[in-house]
Amino acid sequence: MCVGAQKGGTQWLYDQLALHPGFWMPPIKELHHFDAPGSRAGHARSILDRALSDPEGDNRRRAEHRRRLLEERDLTFLRAFIALREGATVEDYADLFAGKGEEASGDITPGYAVLEPPAIAGIAERFPRLKVIFMARNPIDRFWSALNMRLRRGDLKGRADATAVRRFAAREGVMQRSRQSVAVRRWRQAVPSGSFALYFFDDLVADPASLRRDILAFLGASPDVSIPIDVGFNRKSDLRKVEMTRDIHAAIRGIFAEELEACAEDFGGHAVDWATKKV
Repeated sequence: MCVGAQKGGTQWLYDQLALHPGFWMPPIKELHHFDAPGSRAGHARSILDRALSDPEGDNRRRAEHRRRLLEERDLTFLRAFIALREGATVEDYADLFAGKGEEASGDITPGYAVLEPPAIAGIAERFPRLKVIFMARNPIDRFWSALNMRLRRGDLKGRADATAVRRFAAREGVMQRSRQSVAVRRWRQAVPSGSFALYFFDDLVADPASLRRDILAFLGASPDVSIPIDVGFNRKSDLRKVEMTRDIHAAIRGIFAEELEACAEDFGGHAVDWATKKV
C-alpha cells in the first residue's frame, strides 16, 4: 500500500509496478476505499464500459499509452469495485484482490495519508503482512504541484501568485494533505518494524533506476526482470505548469516552515536540505 504523498511520484510508482511481471495491480490507481469510499466508482464504470464496448481497440489504446492490457480478472475487479456500497467493510475490500493469484498486488492511494490512527490500526491489523510505502517530497514543491493541478482543472481562478498561494492553503483539507511528517509518523507507528519504507521524490528525479530497484527489493520482487516501460517514464511530463517565482517560493516556504523542520528531523536524508533549496 502506497499511502502518499499526493504529487510525490505515486503515478510513476503505479506505472512501474503495473507493468512488472511479478505484480497484478488494479486497473484503477487510487481506490480510496478507506478515505473516500465510492468516489471512484464512476471512473471504474468508464474503464469497464470502454473495455466491454471494444476490447481490442481499448487494449490497443492502452498499449499506445503504456498501460497494462486488461484481462478478464480486471473486468471482474471493476464490477466488484463498482458494486461496493456505502458501509462496505475491510473484508469487502480484501475480496477485491482475489484475482491476483500468486502475484503481488497493492493499492496506491495518496489519500490514505490523512487517515486517523484508528483507521490505520484497523488496516494494519487486517493485513499483518502489509508493506507500506510513502513517497516524500519537498513540501514547497509538493504544494506548488498540487496548486498547478487545481489550476489545470479550473478549480482556481486568477493569477498564480503569492495571494493565490495563501488562498489555496486556506482551503479545507489542503494543509492536512500537506503534513507529510504527521502521516509518516502515524503509519510508522502502526505497522511492524521493517514493513514501512520512506522514499524521496528527489531520488526519482536524480536516479529513478536505483529508486525502482530499492522499492522492488523492499516489496520482495525481482528488480532484474524486464519491465516494458522506461524507468524514468513520466506520464505527466507534458502537463502545463506555471513557473514558481522567488516571491511564490518565499510565500510557500513561510507557510510550511514548521513542516519543513519536522520533515528534516523525522526523515533525514534529502529532507534536511529542503528548507534551503533555491528556486
